[in-house]
Amino acid sequence: MIRFKPLPLMSLLSIIAFAVLISFGRWQWEKYEQKSAAAEEPVAEMTIASYQPVEGGIQFVFGVRPDTHEQGWRVFAPVQEGDSIVFVDSDFVVGRDSPNPAEIRVPAAMRFGAPVSGASVRPEDPGPFAAPPRPLERRWYAVDLPAMGRNAGLENVADYYIAAAYVGTDGRAAANPFALASGADALPPARHLGYALTWYGLAIVLLAIYFAYHVSVGRLTLQRARPRED
Repeated sequence: MIRFKPLPLMSLLSIIAFAVLISFGRWQWEKYEQKSAAAEEPVAEMTIASYQPVEGGIQFVFGVRPDTHEQGWRVFAPVQEGDSIVFVDSDFVVGRDSPNPAEIRVPAAMRFGAPVSGASVRPEDPGPFAAPPRPLERRWYAVDLPAMGRNAGLENVADYYIAAAYVGTDGRAAANPFALASGADALPPARHLGYALTWYGLAIVLLAIYFAYHVSVGRLTLQRARPRED
């Protein structure tokens, strides 16, 4: 027979913490399933040929390149296409510190009006764990197109951006490593799976600690049933 006398306050806090951990795990698991399904879908490609770069409107988004694992800043250059503003993920500057806006220009090909081609990406809303942006420094830690547009004083910002090819130091263009069909620029599906397992694992550890503590203070015991006397 099990004898269990739970501590009220500890039990309440444990229930709340357990619910939070499970919700985070479920959220990351859903992200994993969504991105796994989206990774199998073809990437929507588009080309814009008639546009005008908006000088002085460049914004920087922190990211880790999936191909080289380098930390750096993605250069989002806004262009005017008709009545809309479209951001173009046009370059990547390696380094932890954000670039000096005065030293970064729109890529030469765009200044000369060459057609811009790439994946058309609708980014997800910034997650709750994204670091807060620093608009005065044009630094962003998640793609937030409306906020980036407002920071540059721009209106009619499109809800998608173009992940254009990056031009290396050797002058060769390479596919944008952040061009994912799901728009999930920061994390691949496997990372979300790892986070989900971590949250679920923490929930299991919480239960183990909760019951172990009750055992240690004698509030959870296993008593043998006394034999019935005839």
